[in-house]
Amino acid sequence: MATVFGDFLREASEQMNTAVYCAERSISGVAAIATIEPARRMTTVLLRYLDDLAPERTPAHERLSHLWDRVNHPRVLLQEADVILRDLDRQLAGRNRNTAHPVPVHVAGAALALGTGHDLLKTHYNPRSDWANAIEDMGVRHAVLDTVARQAQLLGRVMKAARAEVRRAGLDSIRLDRLVTALQTAGDIAFRVTAPGATETLAAVPLRVTQPPSKLPATASVEQLCAGIIANAEGIRAAQPEAGGQLSSADCRRNATAAVVALHCAYQAVTMLTRRHTELHPARELLVRRTLRLSAEGLHRVLDRWQAVRHCWQRLLFDQRRPSPADHLDQMTIRMGRLISTNPEWTFELRNLPTLKSPAELAPTTADMSQILLSVRHAVEALAVLGHRDLAQVTAPGQIEAIHAMSRTTAAVNGQVGASGVRALVGAYRDVVGYTNAVLADLNRAALDTATPGERPSVMVALSILDRRRDPALVSALFDHTTEVNSTTASQYTSNIRVATVGAVTAALRSNSDSGRQASKPAR
Repeated sequence: MATVFGDFLREASEQMNTAVYCAERSISGVAAIATIEPARRMTTVLLRYLDDLAPERTPAHERLSHLWDRVNHPRVLLQEADVILRDLDRQLAGRNRNTAHPVPVHVAGAALALGTGHDLLKTHYNPRSDWANAIEDMGVRHAVLDTVARQAQLLGRVMKAARAEVRRAGLDSIRLDRLVTALQTAGDIAFRVTAPGATETLAAVPLRVTQPPSKLPATASVEQLCAGIIANAEGIRAAQPEAGGQLSSADCRRNATAAVVALHCAYQAVTMLTRRHTELHPARELLVRRTLRLSAEGLHRVLDRWQAVRHCWQRLLFDQRRPSPADHLDQMTIRMGRLISTNPEWTFELRNLPTLKSPAELAPTTADMSQILLSVRHAVEALAVLGHRDLAQVTAPGQIEAIHAMSRTTAAVNGQVGASGVRALVGAYRDVVGYTNAVLADLNRAALDTATPGERPSVMVALSILDRRRDPALVSALFDHTTEVNSTTASQYTSNIRVATVGAVTAALRSNSDSGRQASKPAR
C-alpha cells in the first residue's frame, strides 16, 4: 500500500500525544533537559510549514490576504520559541541528559514524522504534479495551518510540564515562561476548523512515485474491477512525462484509441445503470435517473471528441514505430471492458467490443451503483489528464512545425496536411478537455445520489479530493495561456480554432441535440 501524507500526520500526532501524557505524569530533570533539543527541531519543522503557506518575503500587495495574516502572527511567536530553545540548548551543553526517556524520544519522533511529511509535500509543489493543485487549495492550506497549530499546542504542553525541572537546572525562569506562552499562543491563533474534506485531502497526498500495475486476475468481481480501475487511473496520472520529451505520434494515437474504447465502455456502463435504476424504481427517484441520463449523454459527447482526436492522428501522420508501453492505460481499458462484458477474460487484443451483460448483473441494487460511477469518474478524468499531456506535447515549441513537415510525406495517403490538420487536432484535444470537465459534475452528483447514507460521507470526501486536484486553469481557459503553449507557432496554425468555453460546454449540455443518441461502436 502506498504511503501518504496522512501516515506521517497520524504518526506525529500519536507521538506528541504520548509525549504530553508522559510529561504530565512525571518527568525527571535529565529527561527535561534532553527534551530541549528535539523541541527545537519541532519548532524548526513547524516554521518550514508556515513558510510554505505564506513566505516571509511575500510582496506587500499579497500580504492583504487573510491567510497571510493568520500565518504571520504565529510565525513570529514560533520564531521567538525557536530562538529561546536554541539558546537553552547551548546553555545546557555538557549537562547530563536522559535521551532514552519517553518524552524526548516521542518529541523527536514527532519532529521526524512532520519533517518527512514536509519533504513529501514539497515534492508535490512541482506544477507537473496534479496534487500541487490540491495543496494550493485554500481549504487544504488552512488544514496545513491547523496541523501546525495542534502540534504547537501539544509542544507547549510538554514544555509547560518540563518547565519546573528545567528551571532547577539554573535557567532563566522568565524565558521559560515566555517559551511556553509563545508555543501555546501560536497554536491558539493559528487554529481554525477547516472546510469539510480539506483535512482528508491533505492526508491523502501520496508519495510521488508510479506504482507498478498489479497483475490482472483471470476473473474479478465488480468491486475488484472498480478498485483496479481507480488504481490504474492513479497510475496514469502519476506517470509524468519527461519535460521536453520527444513527441511520439504512435503513443498519442494509441492513447486516443484506448480512450475511445474506455469511454465506450464507460458510456455503456452508465446507460446500463440508468436502465437498472428504472427497473428498481420505475415510479420514483426521477431526479437520480435524470442525473444518470445526463452523465451518459455527457460521456457520449466526450467519446465523440476522443474519436475526433484519433481520426485526426490517423489523417495527419503515418508513424510505423511501435508505441511505448502503457501498462496502466492498457489495464484500465481492459478492466473497463470486463466491467460490462459477459466475458470475464475480455482483453484489448480481442479487437472487438465486449458483449454486454445484463443491467442486473452489473448492479443488483442501487447501492452497487456508486462504486461503479466513482470508478468511471476516475477513469474519465485520468484520460483527460492524458489528453492534456498529449496536447502540451503537440503545442510545445517546434513540435507544430515538425508535425507540419512530417505530414507532407503522407499527404497522398491520408489527405489532410498542414495548418488545417493541426488546427483540427488541437481543437479536438481542447474539446476533450472541455466536455470532460462538463460531465464530471454530473458524475459527481450521480455517485453521491446512488450512495447509501453510510457510504455518502466517504464518497463525498473522495470526490472532494478529485475536484481539488483539478487545475482551475483547465476549466476556465482550456490551455489558452501563452505560458503553456508556444504562442508564436501555435497561433499560426490555431488562430481559427473555436475554443469551447465553459459557458459553451454548459449550454451544449442543456441542448437536446444529442438526446436519444445510442452508443456508436468505435472503429478500431
